[in-house]
Amino acid sequence: LGPRDYSLLTAFLAFINIAAIGSTALRNAVAVDVADAAVDAHVTERRGRFDSSTVEAVTLGTVCTVALVLFAPWLAGSLQSSMSAPFIAAATVLPYFLFARSLGILQGRRRTRAVVWWSTLAQVVQLVLALVVLALGWGATGVLLVYLLTILAVTWGSWRMTRGVAIASVRRPFNAITTVVLMLSISFAWLTSVDVILVRSGVSEDAAGAYAAGAVLVKMTLILPATLSLYLLPRFVSSKGNPALSRLGVNLTVGLTLVAGLAIAGVLWIAGPFITALLFGDAYDRTAALLPAMALSWIPWAMTQAILVRITAVGSRWGLAVLVTAAAVQWIGAKMVLPNLEAMIALNGVVGLMSFALLFAIHLNVSREVAIRTVL
Repeated sequence: LGPRDYSLLTAFLAFINIAAIGSTALRNAVAVDVADAAVDAHVTERRGRFDSSTVEAVTLGTVCTVALVLFAPWLAGSLQSSMSAPFIAAATVLPYFLFARSLGILQGRRRTRAVVWWSTLAQVVQLVLALVVLALGWGATGVLLVYLLTILAVTWGSWRMTRGVAIASVRRPFNAITTVVLMLSISFAWLTSVDVILVRSGVSEDAAGAYAAGAVLVKMTLILPATLSLYLLPRFVSSKGNPALSRLGVNLTVGLTLVAGLAIAGVLWIAGPFITALLFGDAYDRTAALLPAMALSWIPWAMTQAILVRITAVGSRWGLAVLVTAAAVQWIGAKMVLPNLEAMIALNGVVGLMSFALLFAIHLNVSREVAIRTVL
């Protein structure tokens, strides 16, 4: 794909990604619920087809699908795409939420290996089939169809694995803690995905393609904290009364993320032109020039994701307020600085750094309050 088609594809994949990571919000909420129930003697197990997590998955998936369908004509016009593309993207949303519910059950029961296998299988199949449809000349629409078919397959398979599992819960759907956990993850998904949409609508198509290609590479920094969260989230939940252990886990996660982010930034700084040419071709020369600044600007976001694991475990409303405010600042700031890509990259880095600093302060305050309650 050339820069124009690639920027179009990544814009729609950003919507799918918001749904996918937004569905991770549901996975986190289910994982917190299941892990919390494991240490709560008053929680009873019940088997049922329509437990609270199923109601949440169907409701959220349906609402997001309807929203995308209603905005489909506007999206097609704004992004200069065919009318079928937004509808295909919309069709992937509900399966993503159902898939996330199954992974949340597995994660809450500390079956981390199963979560990793299902997630990896989905991505590998998407990659292989995407290569096939591109070779056949089906373009961006073909890749979107691949995403739809893949998520349908893994949703069915993971549901088969968890359908006999008892869901431990006495909570109603969308209770206060669950809603905060959902909104935390959805807000972060928006913050780390909307940049390619803003750039696509605010600069030329070729420039948007260059930025989108760079975004794919620099967002590798989010892989480490996302992977660690699979292991740490249920443990943070079960160790709410142990502030020392929680601080150790947070500090270790943030430190490893910083080191990994700097390493990725260093590799892209040195070998950026070679990597870009190898993966995307000669038409993406501008991507190589943008990579060093983009890599540095995404380190704060990776660290924010690392601290967000702890904020999610305690269901912090202040953390949600920080992310919602950051989203507003990011949107308004992008409208002011675009089409200047360098200014957009700097803005994104500053918003990420401020988000991390505020969330870390909230984490310290929560740890201090827990320590005081423990002493009393």
